[in-house]
Amino acid sequence: MKPFVFALTVAVSSLVSTMAVACEKPAAQPDIPDAATVVTAQMVKANNDVKAYVKAMQDYVGCAGLSRSDEKKELDALQKFAEDFNVVVRAYKARSAG
Repeated sequence: MKPFVFALTVAVSSLVSTMAVACEKPAAQPDIPDAATVVTAQMVKANNDVKAYVKAMQDYVGCAGLSRSDEKKELDALQKFAEDFNVVVRAYKARSAG
């Protein structure tokens, strides 16, 4: 019986620690490149980094159990970040087209 209890304790503690790690706030926003000087490879990397960051933030907000006001602050900041990146994307596309 003791080995079973020990194994169960280890399994539960590893599950809890995995859940805690899975619900960490992403470290920092990725850098948004300068639309006037960015090249295609940098834009593709920035796009992938921004998408990953947005997904990580959405996952964090969904599992962190934030208050409504804190959740709104996080989502507003995320929306502003995404809008700032979209401005760069549009400027890059305009520069590339002309």
